[in-house]
Order: sequence, then structure tokens, then C-alpha cells
Amino acid sequence: MIDELYNRFILPYLANPYFPSIVISIGALVLGIVLRWLTGKWLVRMAAQSENKYDDILVDALRRSILYIILLTGLNIALRELPRAKIIMPYARPFLTASFIVLLSYILTKVLKMLVRIRAEHDHNRMAAVSLTRRSIEIVVYTIACVMVLRAFGVDIAPIITALGVGGLAVALALQDTLSNFFAGIYLTLANQIRVGDYIRISDGNFEGYVRDIGWRNTTIEMQEMNSVLIPNNKLSQAIVTNFHLPTEIQYLLLTFGVHHNTDPQLVEDVLTAMTLEYGSATCEEAQELREGKIRGLLHTPEPVIRFREFGEFTLNFRFFIAISHFDWQFEARSNVMKQIYYTFKKHGIIVPMPIRALQIGAHPESNAEASISAAEMALFMKEMRGK
Repeated sequence: MIDELYNRFILPYLANPYFPSIVISIGALVLGIVLRWLTGKWLVRMAAQSENKYDDILVDALRRSILYIILLTGLNIALRELPRAKIIMPYARPFLTASFIVLLSYILTKVLKMLVRIRAEHDHNRMAAVSLTRRSIEIVVYTIACVMVLRAFGVDIAPIITALGVGGLAVALALQDTLSNFFAGIYLTLANQIRVGDYIRISDGNFEGYVRDIGWRNTTIEMQEMNSVLIPNNKLSQAIVTNFHLPTEIQYLLLTFGVHHNTDPQLVEDVLTAMTLEYGSATCEEAQELREGKIRGLLHTPEPVIRFREFGEFTLNFRFFIAISHFDWQFEARSNVMKQIYYTFKKHGIIVPMPIRALQIGAHPESNAEASISAAEMALFMKEMRGK
């Protein structure tokens, strides 16, 4: 009975010359699905428990590509098992090779972009986060992939390169502004003097804000009014730019004030130094936290600078430089420090005088009488002149 079923239903399929290729193809598909499920469950969980971020990149790339790699490998083996493999393979091999090249270039692009992003976060180098860097990686990898695909199909690329060289000269002349912006963007990226996240001010215009992106043509600046300004890269590379995040994010904030002429200048310096030490923080990390008894953003290291500037008409004028941990905290820190200066001066009896002026509205009654007589005489004179 079993032999009869075997001979009737199974043996004809085994004798079919296409059966091994079908089994290999289906087996590759099933194996790829199973391995993809295992990498999505087991390896992703193991990578999440590790503190190293590079294994996350490898696991993600493996999870995305393992199904297609095994399927293409299975198809390659299955085509070799066909009865007419010698006739089919010369035509099928270029397509399989091209598929492998496109798949590997896609995986390589994803991995390189993720490596660049993680490296930028690790080194606090925001240069690598710009879109120009990501686009450059894609252009280089896919260009090499196109050359390899053409060679897989037996296309001689030497005439193509020659034609592109001649045509590229004409395109370069027609796209001078675009290429100028592109290479200026590369210069800005490599120079690392204007980075994504920096607050900059352009001297020849009314633009200042945070750099959000450096593209292949424009640099995007987000202004304080919550709108974006697109500046061509070649214009930005030629402009005089003030970067408030270089050479360090710590910066001095200038405060000016005056005190009474009878005040001891040394007392003012001692009081302000003690106030900064009491309400300031030692590190930038501590200054960014909202802590009781501390002014957020204020640092006591580096030490404040207090300078007696001049004898004013009503006051002794001082310049007070305080260190701020980050540009974002300058407005909040300025307000809170000014309040604390007021309370501290009041506590130590330091007076901030204000000039007093007396303003008299109106005139003396006698002058009003004189003005009214003069007006009457003028009216009479005008009446006589009209009569004449």
C-alpha cells in the first residue's frame, strides 16, 4: 500500500527534473523567513541589553537583509540545477549579480550612515549629522554600485567615462551656482567651524539663529521667531559669522549698573563675587539642572569679572561679566542675576541712585497776563491793517 502510494504520488515528482530547483527555492524562502524571525526576536533582544551601539547596527542590518541574501543564494543554486542550466545561467547570472550588488550597496549605505551618526553623538561632533554627509555617502556608494552592475552585464565603462568627462564640463559651466553651493557646503562641513546646533550671527544681515541643517545647496537657520531662513552655502562661506558655540559653549554675559558715589568700590566687588559663588554652579552639567538656591545657567567657574568703569554724573558705573554655561540660558540667567543683584545690594545697604528732576507745567500768572495783553494788542493791530 505504501509502495503503491509512493510510486503513484511521490515518485513522479522526484523524477521531475525541475523538482530539485523548486525544493531549493522554497527551502531558501522558508529558511530566510525563519532566520529573519530569529534575528528579530533573539539577536535584537541581546543587542538591546548591550551598552555598545555598534552591535545594534550589525543586528539591524542583518535583520533587514538576511531574507533577501538567502533567497538570492537559493535562486542561484536552483538555477544551476535546472536541466538547461548551461543555457540559462549566462543570462541569469548578470541579473543575480546585479541584485546582490544593489542589496549590498543598500545595506552598506544604511550601516555607514548609522555609524557616522553614532560616532557624531559619541564625539559630540555635530558635523556628521548634516544631510550633506548622508547624501555624500549615498552618492559614493551607489556610484560604485552602478559601475559594478554595468561590468556585471559586460558593458565597457571606458567610453561612458569619456563621454561623462566631456559632458560634465558642459554641465559644470551651466551649473556654476549649484556646484559653487555644493562645494561650499563641503567646505563648511569639513572646516567644522559652523556645525549643526550652533547659534550663529551673520554680520552683513539681520539673520541669527540655530543651524539646523547644511544641505547640498542651502544652510537652514532657525531664528528666534520660530521661522527658518535658507542661506546659500557660497554666501555663508564668504560672510563674517559670529559663532556663539565656539571655541566653547561657555560665554561671558555683560551686565552694567551704577551705585551711589559714597559706596566703597571694593565692597561692590566683594559682594558680587560672593553672590556669584553662592548662586552659581561649578560645572555646565550642574548649571543646566533646576536646583533650589541656584540660578540655572550661572557658573562661578570661570570666576566673574568686575570692573570699575567710570565716575558717572550720578553714579559709579561698573561692568559685571558673568559666565553662562550655554547660550540658551543667557536670557533667563540675566533676569535672575539682575534680581539677585537688587536683593543683594539692598541687603548690604548699597544704593542705586536715580536722578531727580523737577518739571513745572504751566506758566506764572504775570507772564500769562503779559501774554494776554500782547495778544489783544496784536489783534487790534491786525484789525487796523485790514481796514487800511
